[in-house]
Parts: sequence; C-alpha cells; structure tokens
Amino acid sequence: MNVKHSLAVPLAACLGLGGGIGCASDDEGSADAATDAKADATGAETDTPVDPPARDASDATAFDTAGTGDSAGTGDTTLPADGPARDASDAALSDSAGAGDRDGPASSDGVTVDASGSTDASAGDGVGASDADAVTDAPCTLANSGPVVVNRNGQVVENLRITATATAAITVDGYANVVIRNVTISHTGGPGISFSDADDLRVENVSIVHTGAPASGANDSDDRNNIDGYASARPQISNVRLTRGSAGIYLVSCPGSQLRNVEGHDFRGPFPRGQLAQWNNSNDGLLDGFSVVNPAGSWPEDNVNIYQSTNVTVRNGHIDGNNSPSGVGVIFDGGNSTGLVEDVDAIHMGNGCFSAYDGADGSIFRRTRCRDNICTSQGRGVPLSGALMWCGREGLSSLRIEASTYFSACAPNNTVWPEDSFALIELAQADFVPRAPLALTFCWE
Repeated sequence: MNVKHSLAVPLAACLGLGGGIGCASDDEGSADAATDAKADATGAETDTPVDPPARDASDATAFDTAGTGDSAGTGDTTLPADGPARDASDAALSDSAGAGDRDGPASSDGVTVDASGSTDASAGDGVGASDADAVTDAPCTLANSGPVVVNRNGQVVENLRITATATAAITVDGYANVVIRNVTISHTGGPGISFSDADDLRVENVSIVHTGAPASGANDSDDRNNIDGYASARPQISNVRLTRGSAGIYLVSCPGSQLRNVEGHDFRGPFPRGQLAQWNNSNDGLLDGFSVVNPAGSWPEDNVNIYQSTNVTVRNGHIDGNNSPSGVGVIFDGGNSTGLVEDVDAIHMGNGCFSAYDGADGSIFRRTRCRDNICTSQGRGVPLSGALMWCGREGLSSLRIEASTYFSACAPNNTVWPEDSFALIELAQADFVPRAPLALTFCWE
C-alpha cells in the first residue's frame, strides 16, 4: 500500500452552506415557495422529502475564506400530425462541447457506442400501436413535433424531433410504464423531459440540447435541466446525450433509478445546478457508463452529486473539467448519503476529484483515478479546498480508498484529508491514460 500523506486542510476550507463547499461541494436543489415552507431556516427537511433550500451564488461568494390507472392500451404511440422530416443538424455538437485546451495528456478518442437500440406537431395523444419492447438497429426517420404531453399509461413517444421554447419538450405526469425513445430534443425556457409520478419510465436513445444557453457562462435559470424527474420509482435512462442543461439528469424522490451510457457536455447551472447527474432523496441509484466534458465556458457545480441518498453506485466514468471553486467530481452529500464510486477517472478538477465530506460513513472509492488538477482560478475563484483530490470528513472513520491512483497533482501534499476518516487508503502515484469519453451515435445520425 502506498499512502500519500496530505496537508491538514483547514476545517473552514471544507465547511459550506448547508452541505459543504470546499472539500465537499454542495449541491442542494433549488426550492420554490411551497418547498421552502417545508424546510426550516437551517435547511432541515420535514418527513416528506423535498428539494432542499436554495442557495444563491452570493452565498458561495461570501464564503471565500477557504402509479397505475386506466390505460388506453400499453404501447400506444405518439406521432405528430405533420409528415416526417429529417436533417443532419442534430448530429453535430458545438465546439463548446469539446474538452478545450488544457495541459496534460488528453484522454484517448471517444468510445463510440451505437445507441440505436443498444442497451451497453403539438401536444397530442397519438394514434396507432407499438410494442414498447420492440427495438431495432435500423436507421430511423424523425418527424418534426412541438411539445408532447403524455396522457396514458404505457404510451410510447418515439421517432420525433421536438422543439420546445417555453415549456418542457415532453411532460409525463401521473402515468406509468411510459417509453421515450429515438427522440431528439431542443429546449429552452423549461426542461427537456419532465416527469413526475411516473413509475417505471424508460428513456432510451435520446439526444437533448438546451439551446437557450449563452455563448459561455451560466444559464438564465437553474430549471433548464435536460431531464427532470420527481416522485417516480425505478426510472431507466440509457443511451442519452445531454448538452448545456442546467443539469443533465436531476432526480428527486426517485428510488431505484438506473442510468446507463450517459454522455454529457458543457453543463451551465447556475448554482446549485451544474451536474451531469444528481440524486436527491433517491436511494438505490445506479450510474454505469458515463462521461461528462465541461469546457472553459461551462458553469458546473459538482459533476455527479449524491444528495441525501443511500446505496448509490457510480461506475465506469470519465469526468473532464470543473471550474467551480466549490464543486467536485463525485460527492456524497447531504448528511446521510452512502455508496460506491468505482472505475471513475477525474481530470482537470479544481476543488476536488472525489469527496464524502457531507456524506455518511462507509462509502468506498475503488479504482478511482485523479490527475492534472488545477490549483488556480479558472475564472470563478480559486478552489476553496486548495485543490484537494480525495476528501473525507472529521468524525468519520470507515471510508475507503481502494486501489486508486493520482498523477500530476498541482498540490502534491494535498491529496487526502483527513486521513483518519478513511479505514483504508490504497493510493499510488503513477502516470495513467484516462479512459475515453463516450461518443454515442443514434439511428437518425
């Protein structure tokens, strides 16, 4: 075992506003007036899980010292009234989705994954029938559509090119077993996909771009999430490309989620959003096979945030870029969060790579790798932790760092803190080539 001794980072550098900035970034959710009424002034939750109290950018700046129901038939398919249309414009991402110019070795070329059926108009009710489990690798043609509102259990929304400018592109509210597949979405003024009370939702082979983002910097609101879910058990989201949303996937009270093959680019917040994925009061989640690339003009907070959620697994991931002075690569946050981070690389991080600062005891960081972190300001302030790589918390004792690696640390004596919060530290300094980001392709591309 090669244990790298770290500086004792001042506690003030790791404390935060209701959840921690510095060693542990925060990412509590934004709350509306009804939600605020359910939380006390300290942010304590009531018995019903709700979105935690919002904190605005001024807070972070000030802290710079450191169902079921009647069904019209499973498999009913939503089709727009207008005829099919197809173009190639969706295939290209803007230059801002790239990794940007940075020192240090670049990861290898992106892993190309054929998302056409791979597992590893206006609002209308649709007509016709489709088998919700039928999947094909054949090329597909997309029909132009306005926003879609699902209105039955088991409805299938597929083969659409949806544009939404003032509301969610797809809304699922109160219907179970809905399938959304082979869809590309351009959205502004609201989320891309919004679902609530929608158990066993499936989203697969979908590309979502928030088109209202500025050329660089934060979005105009923290609710421009590409996918926004609430109070829905067992959502399955796979083979999705998410771009420039406030967050990519934000799940509140959605236990048993499975997120697979998630490709993310250029998330824009504003605070407290900015994640590729976040669980909020959503136990037993899985993120398996993912990448997130944030260029210089992005506005992330944490890249992956597990907030007040237990038994969450994050594995097989590539994280490149975080310019937030308080955000980290993957964090267990909100007091009781636990889980496993396995086979994840984090590069070009400012405030931290992996953290359990505001989580509970027992989380494991296995075969995690961190390199080329950044000690200086990237335009938003210097890292509040002094560019710490792995963070625990005073009072914890059974966190674990297993078979993990770091290289090219900008602060070589600030790799792990506090060491006594970890029951095991297996950490070696060694050069490595980061795993490649995802590069999904879809049947319409």
